[in-house]
Amino acid sequence: MQVWIKDFQSKYPGIQVTYSAVGSGAGVNNFLQGAYDIGATDVPPPSNLYQQLTQKYGEILTIPDVVGAVDIIYNIPGFTGTLNLTADVLAKIYLGQIQYWDDPAIKALNPNFNFPHQKIIAVHRSDGSGTTFVFTYWLYISSQSWRSSGVGYGFTVNWPVDQLGNGLGGKGSDGVTAYVKQNPYSIGYVEAQYAIANNLTAAAVLNPSTGEYVKPSQASIETAVQNANLTQLPSSLTKDLSQYLSVFLNVKAHNAYPIVTFSWLVVKVNYSDESKAEAIYLFLKYMVTTGQTELPTGYLPLPSNIQQLVLENLKLISYNNMPVYTMVS
Repeated sequence: MQVWIKDFQSKYPGIQVTYSAVGSGAGVNNFLQGAYDIGATDVPPPSNLYQQLTQKYGEILTIPDVVGAVDIIYNIPGFTGTLNLTADVLAKIYLGQIQYWDDPAIKALNPNFNFPHQKIIAVHRSDGSGTTFVFTYWLYISSQSWRSSGVGYGFTVNWPVDQLGNGLGGKGSDGVTAYVKQNPYSIGYVEAQYAIANNLTAAAVLNPSTGEYVKPSQASIETAVQNANLTQLPSSLTKDLSQYLSVFLNVKAHNAYPIVTFSWLVVKVNYSDESKAEAIYLFLKYMVTTGQTELPTGYLPLPSNIQQLVLENLKLISYNNMPVYTMVS
């Protein structure tokens, strides 16, 4: 977002854009409260939140702006190679059912390393987070242990591992990253870009649809995107899109990383302030066109058909019910 804002303002110096990296929960809530013009989130708003948004603003747009992934990062002194993990092992770590690195379930997935009898420090987000939502939802659909635990999924959850004293909550992906770097024998989940930027090793995760352990990479994320059923998305992005969270999860394709997601933005459709309506339209149009070529490593551009879908839906943005795109194009 910071890269986009800098480039956009060089092209439109008369428009000022500010960004706060506060986590998806706060981002959408601040949009709901009227503090933000755009709410950013790693998941489409859940149905109950979507209803609150439409009750306040009437029509809203929920638009994808980039493709990302959730990496599982770890800090195991002396470990070389690639750590293999499954949704069920990760679920049991965060449920507090697997507490030590030399647990038989972990050793069975990684027979070539002599794990020490060290407690696992499970790091998670402390703030309301779309990354948490994606991670816990993926655990919910992929692990019977997680489903039966009753923890569920969401921007925040009650982490059972915290009650055992083995959990740590970090604010933002940067907070989780810092805790994993600082604490030997820790594990955490972050956006892929944070793992890349901080040179952290990411685990290979079992894709339950294919039975393969897949490391997150530009290629494996792209494979998931290319083989996902994107025809599921409706032609109108003014609907409740919460059911489309799983479109890139556990995609059945060779070398498809299983925890891939769109990042999303929520905006009002109708505005009473003409200059704000035009600024928001221009910024969003920039994001899904030029902005898709200005992405940091770890993010992938939207598929071309999704770009076209978003551009078509941006034409709905209006000032006093007059389409803005006719005023600025």
